[in-house]
Amino acid sequence: MQAGVHYQSDLLTGLDPAALLTNIMENAAIGFVIMTFDGRILSANRAFTTMIGFSEAEILEGGLDIHTHPDDYPVTIDSFHQFLASDETHGYQLERRYIRKDGSILHALGAVSVHRAAAGQPDIAILQLTDITAQKQAEARNSALHQRLKLAMEASGAGVWDVDFADGIYHWDARMHAIYGVAAGAFSGHLDDWMDMIHSADVAKVHEDWHYAKESSSHFSAEYRIIRRSGEVRHIKALAQFVRDDKGALRRAVGTNWDVSDYKHLNQEILEEKERLRITLASIGEAVICTDALANVTFMNAAAVAMTGIAAAEAAIGQPLVEVLRLIDETTGDPAPNPVGQCFAHEASHYRASGIFMLSHAGGVYDIQLSAAAVRRSDGEMIGCVVVFQDVTVHRAAQKKITHNAQHDGLTGLPNRATFQAKLAQTIEETVPGSGPHALCYIDLDRFKTVNDTGGHAAGDALLKEIAKIIALSCSKKDVPARLGGDEFGLILRNVGAVEARAVATRIVDAVCAMEFRWESMIFRVGASVGITEIANDSSDSAVVLHRADLACYSAKSSGRRCVHVYGIDDRDAEAESSWDDGKNLNFG
Repeated sequence: MQAGVHYQSDLLTGLDPAALLTNIMENAAIGFVIMTFDGRILSANRAFTTMIGFSEAEILEGGLDIHTHPDDYPVTIDSFHQFLASDETHGYQLERRYIRKDGSILHALGAVSVHRAAAGQPDIAILQLTDITAQKQAEARNSALHQRLKLAMEASGAGVWDVDFADGIYHWDARMHAIYGVAAGAFSGHLDDWMDMIHSADVAKVHEDWHYAKESSSHFSAEYRIIRRSGEVRHIKALAQFVRDDKGALRRAVGTNWDVSDYKHLNQEILEEKERLRITLASIGEAVICTDALANVTFMNAAAVAMTGIAAAEAAIGQPLVEVLRLIDETTGDPAPNPVGQCFAHEASHYRASGIFMLSHAGGVYDIQLSAAAVRRSDGEMIGCVVVFQDVTVHRAAQKKITHNAQHDGLTGLPNRATFQAKLAQTIEETVPGSGPHALCYIDLDRFKTVNDTGGHAAGDALLKEIAKIIALSCSKKDVPARLGGDEFGLILRNVGAVEARAVATRIVDAVCAMEFRWESMIFRVGASVGITEIANDSSDSAVVLHRADLACYSAKSSGRRCVHVYGIDDRDAEAESSWDDGKNLNFG
């Protein structure tokens, strides 16, 4: 062993110390810079030139000061002078930034050693530098991440706690203390003291869930109430994550608490409002169906279920409205437009007071009136529709009966005088150049007074009903038969001329004359006289047309009754002899 020591000593004795030092510095893994106290660089090894990106010649020429970060330069000079003024002989450490050739930042951890001359005065400094840029960047990323997490937690309003199961002490942050209404630092850290703050009705459930999670889960989740020292009750949402070792034993837990009281109260208010709305919709008589933006059913009240004949509201949920609410257009008999589609297409409420009826799935038919209104979000976007409809079958039937009675003769059921005059005026107005003529027939019964005088007014009324049937059956649906009063009838034949009108009138006269009217033990025979006038382009108004028909009817009676007379064709001089000029007034206008 002693021989080995002498051998090593002999090796060192044979080496040039300067060459040895130079070789060590040049091949070292860390940067070495030798510089004078006036800032001149004497030498920089390969590791340092690689770190900073400049060649040794560039560094020797410019000096180290120009590569030092401007923000670090003052403190670098200050540290150096403080060291020189102290009794320290071995050097000092520093952490500095340098600017690389490509402009990036080099973070370096350095140690400064000072060489002193024989008189003890420092003459050169040796700077040893280790590149810690990657470490600094990682620290910056971690710091930024920590800051983001901190801001996120603060923004979320969450309180953070953790526990090391080795000592069982729970640690709260400031937000946890604020949530529980406890002064900062006043929480003891014991689980029992925490449990004492939980509402007595929730303690057992929380305790059970906590121990179950510790035994068999990696996380804990719960909602419970706490009672602050002020007596105020708050709702808490709690989450926690467990950390276990390789054997599954618990090591730590980290958790958060949120005060969700405002959310709970708002949710409760929404539920109460929804329940009030549900009860209201279930109680009202109108049928209500709600849909989404695709016109699929989302809600039906009891009235809607009953009217549509659906087995249950649940069966309709999600179904297209057109399959649940089957609407038919009263005029065409075709399916009526989807009210939701109408509402969305026009971006306005849709209303139908009449003209539609609904086919019930149970087989019934309802006259309905309907309205549809859009449901919108706060930004105005339509997200659904509410359709409200009522059964107006009875009301509409009564309304139709009133309208029918106002427009028809109570005895015969034919249109009355007022309706006939309105239809005649409409026909005259529609007669324009290029269109075909129409015809007006004025019908007066012969020997009707005999029936009234002999059989009484009941017999006369019964006869008028029979005559009304004959007239109604002698014309088409487009024509307008009417009872004008007494034993006088009118008939508007549309789109026919004098020749066709004569044929219709002749059939009526023949049918009336062929009828045997039996009343009790009596048999009556009556006749009819008909006057006809065309309604052509030159027809000025209703009074003129009626006057001409009356003249023609008078001519028919004058010709022996049971006749048909066409004004202007059969007797152009009949107007001079008419009862109109003799003062007979039929009061048509």
